Amino acid sequence: MKKRFKIVLGVSSVLLMFLAIIIGGNLFIEHKIKTLLEESLKKATFNYKDLNASMLSRSVSLNKAVYRDEEVIITAREVRIEGVDILEYLSNKNVEVTSLEIIKPEVTIFTDAISGKEEDSLEEGRSVKQQLLIKSLKIVDGSFKMTKENSLKEQFFSRITSLEMSGVSVDRKSLKTGLPFDYESLQLVSDSLFFNLNEEHDLFVEKIEMQGDSLNFGKLRIKPLYSKQEFQQQIPYEKDRFNLILNEFTFHSFNWNLKNDSLSLLSDKLVIEDSDIKIYRDKRIEDDTRRKPMYSKMIRELPFKLKLDTVKVRNLNVEYEELVSAKRGAGKVSFKNLDGSIYNITNMGMDANDFPETVIDVKTQFMGEANLTVNWNFDISSAVDAFAISGQLDNISSEGINKFLQPALNVKAQGGINNMRFNFAGDNKSATGDMKLIYNDFKVEVLREDGKEKNKLLSALANLIVNNKATSAEKEQRDIKTQRDQTRSFWNYLWKNIRNGALKSFI
Repeated sequence: MKKRFKIVLGVSSVLLMFLAIIIGGNLFIEHKIKTLLEESLKKATFNYKDLNASMLSRSVSLNKAVYRDEEVIITAREVRIEGVDILEYLSNKNVEVTSLEIIKPEVTIFTDAISGKEEDSLEEGRSVKQQLLIKSLKIVDGSFKMTKENSLKEQFFSRITSLEMSGVSVDRKSLKTGLPFDYESLQLVSDSLFFNLNEEHDLFVEKIEMQGDSLNFGKLRIKPLYSKQEFQQQIPYEKDRFNLILNEFTFHSFNWNLKNDSLSLLSDKLVIEDSDIKIYRDKRIEDDTRRKPMYSKMIRELPFKLKLDTVKVRNLNVEYEELVSAKRGAGKVSFKNLDGSIYNITNMGMDANDFPETVIDVKTQFMGEANLTVNWNFDISSAVDAFAISGQLDNISSEGINKFLQPALNVKAQGGINNMRFNFAGDNKSATGDMKLIYNDFKVEVLREDGKEKNKLLSALANLIVNNKATSAEKEQRDIKTQRDQTRSFWNYLWKNIRNGALKSFI
């Protein structure tokens, strides 16, 4: 009996001691975590409802956590940490965990409070001695937004359905870079994204999904904030009003990195499908006299590194409207069912002798009726923005031509163009080229100011100088020269080349 009592007493003592160790260990861990949080967040406010730690399961949980400083507010319904390596922390002050799960986090960044803080953050990064390793990170039902502190309108917002990362590590080296952590893999699903592009347009994305090396945007939209009439009252000079829908926008073999505060975006292939772009410009507004860069210069001087090997565009519709007179309405130019391929869009390695030329091939229906093919190439590394562009247009009727000519230029054409071929090469200052044109009984009517009635005198004078003798012959013009207006876009430059060639053929 005494022996049994001793055994029971011994076992009970061991259990009580073990229980005391567990309770004491849990209290010690909770105390160390609280102390660590207080020391790490001296410049911020951090509150939570409950903190629970278990030495046996090596887990920690926080409920209703709130972090706040001048620049950011972060809240989370629950934070769960599993597999805490206690010995690693006690021995080396490094934090290693098997998994971190954050339930319903909400992050708000105040953009007007960020300026001037970068240097402080960098100094803090240099002084950090501990390392953090999270083998598995999961975020569920989160949101991220950027705004000004006293503004009702958000500058950026994204709802994150799920985010999973593996091999997340933070150390002194990563804290010195623009992205303060490294990771091995990332999977992301977002069911909405909003970004305020400028004072006239917002950007929306219905769905973003990143799986492995594929990044997909579902229904990307750029929407104008004002109607066409209101838009012109908001702008100080001529600007394009965009209304754009890209139903599918997918990067394949996508990769990105942030090194020395320099962002790099790389992809083997970008596919854009089933999209509509509508552009409207009111020419009655004051001209924007600033110099307009060529596309090669725009890419060359991007604030980040870019490498897109191939871009495929399928079933794109583009409509451009230009309003010159309210009485005549807007002239329209449209490109239907546009399919295109673009190769070698990059501003990386531009000093290399074998730097690739950017090549663009397009097939489309011009004004919904005429087949148009275009081949365009340019050298992004070229300081003078060298380019070459050629194309062929088949069978455009006078009705198609007049959709733009009549409202925009107050001129009405009769007779169509059977075939047009052009080939131009140049740089950011001038271009030369040739054009072949076949037209049939082409005549013009100069209209009165209302855009409806014919101005008989001016029409007669115009048709005196239009050459109709060889109505079925091929008219070829060589050495067509054009000086670029530096305050106009590349498309105005191309139009001037084609116009100069057409005038030489008609006169």
